[in-house]
Amino acid sequence: MTQRPYKYRILVVDDEEDICDILQFNLQQAGYDVDTAASAEEALLKLKSEFHIILLDIMMDGISGLKMAQLLREEYNNPIPIIFLSALDTEADILAGFQKGGDDYIPKPFSVKEVLARVNAVLHRIYE
Repeated sequence: MTQRPYKYRILVVDDEEDICDILQFNLQQAGYDVDTAASAEEALLKLKSEFHIILLDIMMDGISGLKMAQLLREEYNNPIPIIFLSALDTEADILAGFQKGGDDYIPKPFSVKEVLARVNAVLHRIYE
């Protein structure tokens, strides 16, 4: 993936620090500007800044990723694209992610190359 002259800003929300670090490093290497949050509560505060896409874990203490997505869509009327990253991988889990406003859903464990490809696809579809 080539670096773009305009940097898209990505927010990675996951309570597993290793996952945040791996995604942040790889997304930055691909030319994205990346910030991380360890909880939905922290992410909602960071969303006062502009981000172009959120990579969102579902199972977190406090507000779950599904609840955060629902809040963004219904209460904040925020159309920011969301890609769920979750260990919940049944058909019902994946459908729940889409019903709460997700644009894509990647089960854990995931391939970093696949995450990069899906992020690029969603950003290209929405913003280019």
